[in-house]
Amino acid sequence: MSKWQTEHGVRTSLRELRDSQDADQTLQNLLRALTLNLELRARYRVFEFEAAQDGHDETARLFRELRESAGDQIAGLMSGLRERLGQDTTSTEGIA
Repeated sequence: MSKWQTEHGVRTSLRELRDSQDADQTLQNLLRALTLNLELRARYRVFEFEAAQDGHDETARLFRELRESAGDQIAGLMSGLRERLGQDTTSTEGIA
């Protein structure tokens, strides 16, 4: 059993991984980058909506493109995290 597994299976919570005493700096950085990108992606959706409401269609489009780009970055970070934890890297479904 790897250090990232418990008796009940693989740890799935970002918080649990981040708070783990076993997390080295590389894992901490992956988790931090993933958390920041998830938060930013959520904010881009709000920014897009507000720009559209204010009649700034080009700015709304920019925020939509940034949100989509963040989705790609999140998928990449998830892949790196799975690789770092020794898990299957094939499933990033629903991220982008």
